[in-house]
Amino acid sequence: MLERRLIKPKLVKRMQNSMRVLHLPMNVASQISITVRALRDIGVDAQGIVINNSIIQESKGVKNFQTSSLRRHPFHGVIQKLQLTYELQAAIRRADVIHWHFNSSVLPKNLDLKFINFLDRPRIVEFWGSDIRIPDIAVKDNPYLEKLLSDPNNDYDISYKRSRCTQEKFEHYGFQCLIPGIELMSYVQPDLFPTVFRTNARIIPSEISPKYPSACKQRPVVVHVPSRLMLKGTPIVLHAIENLRKQYNFDFKLIHNVSHAKAAQMIRDCDIMLDQFVIGGFGVASLEAMAMGKPVICYISPNRKGLPSDCPVFNANQDNLSEVLGKLLKNGALRHQIGRQSRAYVEKYHDAHKIARDLVKIYEELIEKNSKKKA
Repeated sequence: MLERRLIKPKLVKRMQNSMRVLHLPMNVASQISITVRALRDIGVDAQGIVINNSIIQESKGVKNFQTSSLRRHPFHGVIQKLQLTYELQAAIRRADVIHWHFNSSVLPKNLDLKFINFLDRPRIVEFWGSDIRIPDIAVKDNPYLEKLLSDPNNDYDISYKRSRCTQEKFEHYGFQCLIPGIELMSYVQPDLFPTVFRTNARIIPSEISPKYPSACKQRPVVVHVPSRLMLKGTPIVLHAIENLRKQYNFDFKLIHNVSHAKAAQMIRDCDIMLDQFVIGGFGVASLEAMAMGKPVICYISPNRKGLPSDCPVFNANQDNLSEVLGKLLKNGALRHQIGRQSRAYVEKYHDAHKIARDLVKIYEELIEKNSKKKA
């Protein structure tokens, strides 16, 4: 498999502000909102249309469509579908490049993907994790995910069949493949996507002013921000918190099912952020906390090779979480130091404006290849 690393300048000399880029349709971890705004900031005509945006995701800069169930609300559902279909086809016709996020199509029978393919727009799909993760690969060196998947009551729906079908669908409709982070490379099917573009998850640091933990604070605040309780290891977190209350003086807040703005404020006021302890890697929630200058604790599995050596995330698993968290609870100077390192890390590797310039190079390459194909 050939991996494209976003380092070569593009041959096409195309002004950024003349390029029309459309992002669709799932605002995973607010990434459409963040990417669209970052592209606009560097002069790209970027648009985002998202479907059923969750309250835990940002919606700034994008158009959000909330769709009703056709079974429960047939009249409103039909009207919404017609409006959505009209907006989608108009936006797709206007776009020079389509940047698709996650595995879901919006219209029945993949009509949106078929329309993009029919118009032969330059197009790329960015997979985000559960849409292509394969259990047999994901559980290697990760006993915690293996344990979760063996539970018949777990709701984490991943399989080789699902991953393969997802990738076959987008390959069939002519999409190129984009991966945010090295871990997902192992799930990409090389016979479908022999060339893979690489990027990182995005944060806009200039929109987030840091609030570093005070080195003198005697009663630190710890937060845990799970989007899905079992998948993030919340029961393990709660157990560790109860054990540590016997030894340390601290406050704990569970942030779940609250708006993105409220969650961001609660993280901003904390001293330590706990991410997840099952999947084996940190996500955008950790990046947001790091941008605010917070130390983050997360389980990073041994098979997550390729992280920069200066990554400041504290690696803790389900068996030693209490011990690792205890080190931060008793050392305010360390919390402050790691908070500063965390902010610097996000600025260096996940700044959406820097990544937007790399994305422009990818878009230009897609446009060039598409033009040569038509010539």
